[in-house]
Amino acid sequence: MAAGGERFMSFRLTPEQQALQEKARALAREHIAPKAAHWDRTEEYPWENVERLVEAGFMGMTIPREYGGPGHSLHDALLVVEEMAKVCGITGRIVVEGNMGAIGLLMRYGSEELKRRYAPWVLQGDKPAICISELEAGSDATAMQTTAVKQDGHWVLNGSKSWITGGGISRIHLIFARLSENGLEQGIGALLVEKDAPGLELGRRAHMMGLRGIPETELHFRDCHVPAENLVAMGFGKLMSGYNAQRVGAGTVALGVAQGAYELALDFARERRQFDRPIGEFQGLRWMLADMRVKLDAARLLLHRAAVDLHANGFPDRELAAIAKVYASETAIQISNDALQVYGARGYSRDFPLERMVRDARMFTIGGGTAQTLRNVIGDAILGSKVSQRREG
Repeated sequence: MAAGGERFMSFRLTPEQQALQEKARALAREHIAPKAAHWDRTEEYPWENVERLVEAGFMGMTIPREYGGPGHSLHDALLVVEEMAKVCGITGRIVVEGNMGAIGLLMRYGSEELKRRYAPWVLQGDKPAICISELEAGSDATAMQTTAVKQDGHWVLNGSKSWITGGGISRIHLIFARLSENGLEQGIGALLVEKDAPGLELGRRAHMMGLRGIPETELHFRDCHVPAENLVAMGFGKLMSGYNAQRVGAGTVALGVAQGAYELALDFARERRQFDRPIGEFQGLRWMLADMRVKLDAARLLLHRAAVDLHANGFPDRELAAIAKVYASETAIQISNDALQVYGARGYSRDFPLERMVRDARMFTIGGGTAQTLRNVIGDAILGSKVSQRREG
């Protein structure tokens, strides 16, 4: 068990990290914030934002230098994610998927040929889609029915995936499927499939409550032929270890949304006057704001701990990632709701960003492992059970 406070960790940012954070903050303030409501309202993918992220070097930050990237740490990437999510959860999520999840698994386990082929795509702005969930395989991801059969130097992929973030937008898809060869099952593996691969069909888009600018779609595979060399890795446990970084990233989007909501509420409490004084002078609101601050600091420390306490494979510890995501996601729901309460009727209006933040925050106790599933992960770590190995997702 990695948790338990065995050693002290300092998260004081280096001068380089401070500069990176300020660069991200300036970009978010000047170019991302002004159109955040537009992407939510129209449900359009924010290609303008992606161009800005590419120009700033925020896509593919974690790609090693030998493959054309800057070789930033996961901790570095989280600093950028939070700044983007403070003003636009959609953009924060794009930064996560441009630095963690599928690209992390590719950089760790993929062949040299795959790394050199696909790393430039991410650096140029592609947000790889990691495709695990199915209609009947959500939290119980090992119940997936998508199959890939080895035939004549190809994997023949059949099945469907649901709620795929970036479906129809992403050029690269990392598909989790049950592999078999010569009639023998090989277990669950991950295959890289390009957007225009014959046999890959885009299905229905689900219109979501929040984070509306990124499509969540179905993907269907009908005798989709994938080159044998596009197999990234086999073994569900190995693949899910890479997903821990995605969970830390998702938790950081939730943190960013919460931090942005808190800052709006704090400014409003200073400026809004009732009964001849700022409302921030009333104890009820002061305590609400104080609680927000405490929880934000706690969530950030948990996320940063998970980001720096990495295994030899370069991915966060499963338990620490689960603890961080559970706390950050639930904190984001509470803080965004409390911030809206501070604003009163204004907060409930679509003329202000808080109602959007409340909707965006709600996703993070569901996607990337529900809060309940992750509590099973934590329970297994502290009690030694194996229940959640059957329920990861």
